[in-house]
Amino acid sequence: MRKNMPITSLEIKDKTFSTRFRGFDPEEVDEFLDIVVRDYEDLVRSNHDKDLHIKNLEERLSYFDEMKDSLSQSVLIAQDTAERVKQTAHDRSNNIIHQAEQDAHRLLEEAKYKANEILRQAADNAKKVAVETEELKNKSRVFHQRLKSTIESQLAIVESSDWEDILRPTATYLQTSDEAFKEVVSEVLGEPIPAPLEEEPIDMTRQFSQEEMTELQARIEAANKELAEFEAQAKQEVENPTPVVSPQIEEVPAHPVGPMYEEPEVAPSHYSGPTPATEAVSSEPGFAAPQESVTIL
Repeated sequence: MRKNMPITSLEIKDKTFSTRFRGFDPEEVDEFLDIVVRDYEDLVRSNHDKDLHIKNLEERLSYFDEMKDSLSQSVLIAQDTAERVKQTAHDRSNNIIHQAEQDAHRLLEEAKYKANEILRQAADNAKKVAVETEELKNKSRVFHQRLKSTIESQLAIVESSDWEDILRPTATYLQTSDEAFKEVVSEVLGEPIPAPLEEEPIDMTRQFSQEEMTELQARIEAANKELAEFEAQAKQEVENPTPVVSPQIEEVPAHPVGPMYEEPEVAPSHYSGPTPATEAVSSEPGFAAPQESVTIL
């Protein structure tokens, strides 16, 4: 018999024994060997299946071990990646927060600067408006004073007592002064009129020549023209005053615009000559008005 060698089912089946006297029954031995061979084959087959199963399990175990290592490596990589992503996100969030703080601080400073600039401009504009308003008030005050002074001076001219003499009827002049009438007649004739004697009455019936009446009428018209120009100039000064720093009124002594004549008082019964010149005087209300020169400094 072989040693240290596994016996096979075929060897068991083909095994023969030598016979001796009074030995085992060959049929029983063969029957038993058949049973042993069958069981042995089943055992060998079972062991083979188990070996395959064990091998399969070992392969699977090796696969799972490799997978475990791979998963562990993946987990480590994932953890490292997660840490790096987390750190990157943290750094980025810190950068964003820092940048946002800087932008907010910059915007706040710009807003403060713009607000201060707007306030400064508003204050400057308010000061400018106040100065302009004060200047306008001063100009208005000066204009008001000038206008008031001009109107007062014009009213003084209008309300002058000289107008009473100017606007009196001619007949009133003829009844006031013989001396004034003599002066007018002497100026027109160019020769003095001798004083009448007490015994001889003055001849008041003397007729003026045509040349004398024409000259007298021309003088009256010139005086009326100068008066009209003066009134137009005064009206223009009132409507369009010239701006000045401060109004000051300097009055100049009044002087007549044109020649003024005072005719002597003559009784109607002593004088019957024509009076066209005197009628021209009474028809012009502004004749020979005394003019006050108003100088505005």
